[in-house]
Amino acid sequence: MKLVQPSARLLGAWGSEALVSALADILYRGLPVEEALRGSPEAVARRISGFYRQGHWSVFEFMGAQFLVECSRACHTQFIRHRMASYWAESQRYVDYSKREIRFVVPLGFPEDVLRRAYEDYVKLRESFKPEYARMALPNAAAVRFAVQMNARELLLNFVPLRCAAAAQAEIRHVCWQMFAAAWRLWPNLAKLVWDDLPNLHRDFCAKVPKGEDCRLYAIEDAERIHGPLPEKPWLEQAVLRSS
Repeated sequence: MKLVQPSARLLGAWGSEALVSALADILYRGLPVEEALRGSPEAVARRISGFYRQGHWSVFEFMGAQFLVECSRACHTQFIRHRMASYWAESQRYVDYSKREIRFVVPLGFPEDVLRRAYEDYVKLRESFKPEYARMALPNAAAVRFAVQMNARELLLNFVPLRCAAAAQAEIRHVCWQMFAAAWRLWPNLAKLVWDDLPNLHRDFCAKVPKGEDCRLYAIEDAERIHGPLPEKPWLEQAVLRSS
């Protein structure tokens, strides 16, 4: 038995801000592909900002990313409500946890003896039941690894405003901020625009946040208090660079 932190690891990505910017020149100005793709970083940033500010968000579907996520079964259930994503998950039906180490994702300080008893019951059931029936004794805290694929529009303009908010469960919020960090590296111009506008991208983003607090920072700090520090926070590093 092992306790693990909720995590999201970038596996791959497709498209880019440069490609999205170039497609506008290719499709509307008739520029050759090679010439359009040579746009300067400044031109790309202006184009991405223009699309975002004008509400032309469908173009961001030409960028996307794949992640390996590990979180509790309860958290996974919340993930799959986002139907504009693709999923491939670890199966408790086909995995025999009496032979493979089982993992649990719980808040810091959660009593381990409760999880241990549930696992011992599972192992005992495996003596006479198939994994698909023995799994019924496993709690929602049992960890599941799954691959998820989202385009940039779904990730940054739907998933993040909903699941990075303080009103979201701390576990999925912890994973959401990790995915946002990956998006920041992949699509920095769009991610920075989203970061600046996050409190306004969903009406409930600032729900449950004490008056006077930065909704984004509060949501991050609360998730870290419950599930441990985030691996990286590039948006804060950028803020430091801007002020120096």
